[in-house]
Amino acid sequence: MLIDASSLPRPPQRIIPGVVRLPNFLPLRQQADLVAQAREIARSVAGTPVAMRRPLVGKGQMKAHLLSLGWFWATNPYRLVKEVDGYPVPPVPDNFQGIANRVLAAARELDEAVGQSIRVETALVNFYPPGAGMGEHVDAEEEAENSVVSLSIGDDTLFRIEGHEVLLMSGDALVFGGPARRARHGVAGARAGTGPNETGLAEGRINITMRQVRR
Repeated sequence: MLIDASSLPRPPQRIIPGVVRLPNFLPLRQQADLVAQAREIARSVAGTPVAMRRPLVGKGQMKAHLLSLGWFWATNPYRLVKEVDGYPVPPVPDNFQGIANRVLAAARELDEAVGQSIRVETALVNFYPPGAGMGEHVDAEEEAENSVVSLSIGDDTLFRIEGHEVLLMSGDALVFGGPARRARHGVAGARAGTGPNETGLAEGRINITMRQVRR
């Protein structure tokens, strides 16, 4: 491990209206549990149409591997569906709602614009190999305007939103909602070798984003 995130003085921060970063929100034990939980779900749907995959976007293929929970994020065209070729999408684990509630409660202390709550109806578990990121985009498939809750585990990355760059390290939580709910955002390549070994990730980065779909 190159950097110990827990040793850095990084207080909770309101980035822009509706965007809050909460450093070191998840303890290492919980991070490891979430990694193990994601692996178990991914194994349970391996080889099916709802398996973890690198989606085709336009004429290219994403570098990140995506696992859809609750609703399946389909591409070409973008849409959310409940099953693929007769295979149901794996459900959102029960513990995700409690995590989202705690993140939002902490974020509201810095910026009430993030909103009161979300009903976690879908989640994306994204695995970024070292160097992999995601281009800027807008989360527009959900009808609901409730905030997005994002968790980072593993290697560091830079989160970009509306011209601002935010360092995300293992255990950090991020919320964007209110005036920033439909803001353009993306992430730079995961910085190899910067994640703590205790998460159970040998390399790369996992990002879990939780959303409400219906109004």
